[in-house]
Amino acid sequence: MKKTVFKFLGLVLLLTAGLFTACKEKEAALKVGVCAGPYGDMFLEAIKPELEKKGYKIQIVEFSDYVQPNLALAEKEIDVNLFQHSTYLKKFSSDHELQLSYLTEVPTAAMGIFADKVDSIEDLPQNGVIAIPNDDTNLSRALRVLAQTGAIGIDPSIDASKAKVSDISENPKNFSFTEVTAEILPSVLDSVDAAIINGNYAIGAGLNLNDAVYNEELQAGYFNVVAVRTEDVEKDFSKEIYSIIHSDSFRSVIENPDGQYVAFGRPVDYLK
Repeated sequence: MKKTVFKFLGLVLLLTAGLFTACKEKEAALKVGVCAGPYGDMFLEAIKPELEKKGYKIQIVEFSDYVQPNLALAEKEIDVNLFQHSTYLKKFSSDHELQLSYLTEVPTAAMGIFADKVDSIEDLPQNGVIAIPNDDTNLSRALRVLAQTGAIGIDPSIDASKAKVSDISENPKNFSFTEVTAEILPSVLDSVDAAIINGNYAIGAGLNLNDAVYNEELQAGYFNVVAVRTEDVEKDFSKEIYSIIHSDSFRSVIENPDGQYVAFGRPVDYLK
């Protein structure tokens, strides 16, 4: 009888241990959404190895646009994403009534103005055609980047973060604007006089940021971020990711002189 009881207890303990291990492994598996380009590379090179050292199993899920990664995050198809700046995240979350938050900013490639036919903004032709992103957040950002050069002016009475083409108040060269999805901007470069391209898509298409006729002066709200569901902000994996991004191991990858991140803008808390 005692042997039977002990065997039964042993079986219960074994099953309990197996269940605990399975749950632990499930909790430690993270699906990470990225878009093709430097931020997917950044997660793979500077974050994933450190998470794996802490016992996490990482699966990278690549998306081809700026819409699906947030929808997938909200639907719990992925656990984390890294592809967007905080302004885009906040607006997208508001527009779609999603409960998403960001953990921290990361070094970010500036938006660049690229032109195949000229070497400077000043050389853009009268009545030139400029391609810009068609989503509201990056469209207004592109106009502000062009305004940084002095080539256009934006109506000072409006919120520049919501600027549209109709809000351009000064346009001495009478530029016209073609709005296309952000990810295909590199492919239309040869058919326009200039294209204002997000840094990740420029790099992903093989463009060199140093070849841009102008690179954006990054402002608050336009550094890319690691996003999670708001309910997960205080979970262990979120804290681990935050800690890694503010570690020497992360910075050693970013500061590698032979790497692609050297020219990226640094957020204000980069060294904290």
